[in-house]
Amino acid sequence: MTFILIRKLLRDGRAALIVVCIILFIFAAFWVKITQRVTTEIVPMARIISQFSFGNEKLLETLFVRGPSKVSQAALGWGEMSFDRPNDFLAIGMLHPVVLTLAVVWGIGRAAGAVAGELDRGTMELLMSQPIPRNRLILAHFVVDCVVVPIICLSFFAGTQFGLAVVGDFVPDYTMLDEATKSSPLKGLGTRIPRDTTPLEVSGMGQLPALTNTFALIFALSGMTLALSAAGRSRWRVIGYAVLIVVAMFVANTVGQLWEPASFVRPLTVFFYYQPQRVMIDGQWMVDLNTAWNFGRPVMVPAIGVLLAVGAAGYLLALRIFTRRDLPSPL
Repeated sequence: MTFILIRKLLRDGRAALIVVCIILFIFAAFWVKITQRVTTEIVPMARIISQFSFGNEKLLETLFVRGPSKVSQAALGWGEMSFDRPNDFLAIGMLHPVVLTLAVVWGIGRAAGAVAGELDRGTMELLMSQPIPRNRLILAHFVVDCVVVPIICLSFFAGTQFGLAVVGDFVPDYTMLDEATKSSPLKGLGTRIPRDTTPLEVSGMGQLPALTNTFALIFALSGMTLALSAAGRSRWRVIGYAVLIVVAMFVANTVGQLWEPASFVRPLTVFFYYQPQRVMIDGQWMVDLNTAWNFGRPVMVPAIGVLLAVGAAGYLLALRIFTRRDLPSPL
């Protein structure tokens, strides 16, 4: 019966799964093209203009990174990245609001219907009339998460690989510079500028281990929401509470990055442990609590381990609540 229940849950969620996977696939493929444009057209032109105008080829890039974009970097956790390295810019895609929004929507939306949704629809009595222990329902949702969430992550990876195969080599393109130097007073400047057309090194394979951080984030959100669902009876009310908690965490993490006195709240949010760019670029799987809590020495914890622990705790709490609660009659 547990296998049948798992099949039912997979069948119920397949339409939403297909939509989410397609959106992530398309976004990842387009992000490759955006990466190519930035690293092969915009950055080379900005560096040349900066070199000839200010004597420092990295001045404009530094002003952009440390200036107006500082707020968005803090919100997304970019850290210090170099825009002329395609792999760095590809890593930013996993922190984009599109990816984060879909992760939240899936993690909260599916888990909210686990118990509260069944009660809301009036199907819980029918489900419990079958020879299925209550703990098997929680187990079935756990198995579905373990099957479906990796598919979601792999759809993003597949989109990146597809994009890399379609756009071709990342060769610096100076067409924009030629157009900009056609008119006075820059006329003729383009022909005097040395150009490097060596293809840039790019690989999306580092994204595969980094996406385990995305898996852990979705699992954590799912576990947290499932605990709320196990205690509730209205799916939309559970969704409202879960969204409120997640938004509060996101805001707290962002404010903590922008305003140092508030940084102590960051490790209390799941987003503090979502740093896939560090895994992809530096192979760094640990986060330092000392950056927020000032222990006086580095205190490293595994980011993915913390998120998985949060998700597991949510599932265990949901199991305890659901197996002990009285189920109300349908609304």
